[in-house]
Amino acid sequence: MSVIFLLLKPLLFLMVKRLFKKQMKAFLIQMLEEYVKSTDNDIDDAIVLKVKSAMRLGVV
Repeated sequence: MSVIFLLLKPLLFLMVKRLFKKQMKAFLIQMLEEYVKSTDNDIDDAIVLKVKSAMRLGVV
């Protein structure tokens, strides 16, 4: 799964950067949260929370 995530990550960031749509941001956060569930450390949990707050999703 991590190989697929590493291949898709640049495309997702490009789409979010160009489109700035709330749906794409929510999808990116959802993918990051699913990836974090597969790891054991707390650092990536904190990173996802920071990214989520920095994107200011609000109501989608």
